[in-house]
Amino acid sequence: MIRAMVADNIYYPADGDTLRSLLQRAFHDAAVPATDASVAVAPYGAYSLTLPYLAASLRAVSEAEPECVLLLAPPNASDRRLMLLPESDGFATPFGTLPVASDITAALRETAPDVFLVDEIAHLQDHSIETTLPALHYLFGPVPVVPVLVGDSPPAALARARDTVESVLSGRRWITVAAANLSGFVSPDEADARARKLIRLLMTSRGESILERAQTVESPPRSMATLILAHLLAGAAARPEVLGRGTFETEYEGDVGSVVFASIAYLPM
Repeated sequence: MIRAMVADNIYYPADGDTLRSLLQRAFHDAAVPATDASVAVAPYGAYSLTLPYLAASLRAVSEAEPECVLLLAPPNASDRRLMLLPESDGFATPFGTLPVASDITAALRETAPDVFLVDEIAHLQDHSIETTLPALHYLFGPVPVVPVLVGDSPPAALARARDTVESVLSGRRWITVAAANLSGFVSPDEADARARKLIRLLMTSRGESILERAQTVESPPRSMATLILAHLLAGAAARPEVLGRGTFETEYEGDVGSVVFASIAYLPM
């Protein structure tokens, strides 16, 4: 089953030529060199706001030549269960079909059925993965993706998910891209404060130490578990580097709301 895109013409252009031109300019303008990073954090949302930061994150991992891309993202706020996988075999992006690595999603389910679940509806209700797919397709071509919605998971489940992914993907060349924002819609000052605390947490936590330290974060963003799992997969031998940081402000629930996002790449130490 190839899934049609549901966010095109809302978050990004549906026309392939228009989208290609937009992405070409964004990657050309990204003032980030290709690095040895295999894990990157990129914002999700409308390309009019997030594309420079998304391009910077993907540019950092652009020389990895992956056989597959593990794409992590937070689920819709109404669905917070562990790790959710799609039923779809691919996505009909404006550039053609981007395949899902169905053999890998099946292996994840078989290896850890208590952690990895299948829920196509959850994927249809969420745009955080979809908005990342066209940029991945443009940059890497039809390299299979492993889309995982990371719900609010306890530390043990996140550690088990990390171990399962590393076991299943052992022997393959792969990268991890985490589609994650650093705050929800809150006041501008509160969004900035929360984002700073989260960046500090990522930069000062080595490996699994983040599991315990993250429990002390007040009002964590919807992306918290996504960020933790990406951090675990990067490993203790990599350090996060913030490549860029942005803010989007709009009217939200009768007041000004703000979302903070960033480009982050995990570089070998």
